[in-house]
Formats: sequence, structure tokens, C-alpha cells
Amino acid sequence: MTEGSSSVRLGLADAPERAVEWAPWIGSFIVLGSRLRRFIPKLDGRQLVLAVSVPQRDYAAALIASGWMLSSPAPELADPIEVFQAATRTTYLRAVTSNRIYTGAFAGLRVGPEELRVIVADKLLPVARYEAVAELDTAVESSHSVLPAPGFLAQFVGASESWAARMADPPSDLVLVGTAKWLLQDLAACIGNAEDPEDVPCPLSNYVLPEVKGAATWSTQVVSAPKVADDPHLVERCQAAILDGYGAIKYLNDILAPIVVCVIDRSVADESAAETIMEARSSNSRPVGLKGELQWQPPGGVEALAFTVAL
Repeated sequence: MTEGSSSVRLGLADAPERAVEWAPWIGSFIVLGSRLRRFIPKLDGRQLVLAVSVPQRDYAAALIASGWMLSSPAPELADPIEVFQAATRTTYLRAVTSNRIYTGAFAGLRVGPEELRVIVADKLLPVARYEAVAELDTAVESSHSVLPAPGFLAQFVGASESWAARMADPPSDLVLVGTAKWLLQDLAACIGNAEDPEDVPCPLSNYVLPEVKGAATWSTQVVSAPKVADDPHLVERCQAAILDGYGAIKYLNDILAPIVVCVIDRSVADESAAETIMEARSSNSRPVGLKGELQWQPPGGVEALAFTVAL
């Protein structure tokens, strides 16, 4: 996908009667997410702060997050039968078939008259049905869900070829901080191929995989800004944090992730977010060229500034 691509469309899943929204910045923000992941090896122990000033905050964080997640390397998993054979009654798994995800405790293999079956998350299925299985680090309650569709974006970047493995073992290296309700609404927006009338758009949450109650697979924490104030360690394990609006940006100095994106909403008449970022910039920062180093150019109506600071 190229920056400013017009080959994508964005619409609201909960309001299908509304006209599809078209904007050249959709592709640009998705590309930005992938450029940020690619920049990690160049940080040399420093933190990249990228400030993006937008006319309105809607969808910006969700689109950047989608690009970040889609650019993650595909996990390398053992064959499902090998995972099942190595598992014990204290093992928790996430197992993916062609259309569903089962997450929960492993309860054993059963030899049937014709095929080997396995019990995962209280579900008995033939081993051959599973396309990808990953062991979890912690105990979880049993949950089942439909396999999220890869959609146009995953097909476009080639992530659909390893989709089952990606859903079984998604990365946990991104956090979204802001008004959680708004961020989850943005992730519910559907995206698709504007050049294909038969394409069925899918929600951005299929890529970002927010950590919500009842989900059978999850990847990204969506955290309200006050929670970061109470517990800054929430974001320590992440490679990237996207701070959506001043309510989140005011905690910039408490965020230790290697990459921090600050989404500034110009529709709000408040200069506090910009002031916080400029204060951070004045503290032994080094400028980062958007075009030359980050290899990204803001679309029309969007302003951006990037620099690194010591962690």
C-alpha cells in the first residue's frame, strides 16, 4: 500500500446507512504504522516521539495501530500435533481452525476409531481440524469465537498467508491510550478495497485485536489515560504506545515504550498537548527526518514532528 492510497474505503460498522467515507489519509496512516515498526532497530536505546496533528482525532490511532500490527513478522509455530503432544493438564492453548478460535485449558488427546481428537477450551475436535496452535504464558478462562476475517489489508500485504498463526500467537507489543470507549468505536470501523465492489469490508479490530472481555484472541491493550497515571507499568512491556489526545499525551514523560505516537486533535481548542510535546523536545532531543529517516510523508491537512530522546 502506498502513502495516500485511495484504494481503501472506511465506513462505520454500526451505521451502514451512512455514506462510505473516503480520505487519502487512510492509507498514509496505515503505512505510518509499518514505518514505525521498521524504525525500531535504528533507535539505539533512545525513544522516538512522533507527534501527529490532525483536524480530528477520529480513526487516526486505529489506522496507525493497524499498520503496526500488519507489519509484524509472522510467528513460527510448531505443528499442532506437536504442541498437543507436549501439552499437559496445566497447559493453556490458543487453537485456530479454518473458521474458529478456541482458547483455554488443554484437557488431553483421545484416540478414536478413525481419528485423533483433542480437548481444548472444553471443546472436543479432531486434531486435523486445527491449523495453528500456540501455548499461552498464563491461565485463562475458556473462550470461543469466530475467526476474524483477514480482509483486504491482510491480503494486500501478504499477512493473510499466515493468518491462522497470527491469530494463534499475535504480538503483544502495542498499547493504545486515551478514551477507551472512543478508541474501541474507531476500531469497529470497517475497511475494504474501494476498487473491488465485491469486497466485504472488515473492522480494524481484526488487525489490532483489542484486549476485551470474552475475546478468544487478543493483542493490543486499550487503556484509559487515568489508568496509566495509576499504573505506569501497564505499558512497560510494549514496543509502541499511541497516545490519543491530550488526556493521554500529558503522561508522555511516564511512557517508556521505545516508540510513542502522540495524536493531537486540532478540533479541540487546547494547546496543552503541543506544549507537553515541545517540552519533551527541549530535553536533549535529536530531530528525526520524516521523509529521509522515517520514510513517511504526512498527507494533506496533517502536520507531524519527530525526534528521539534518551530513555
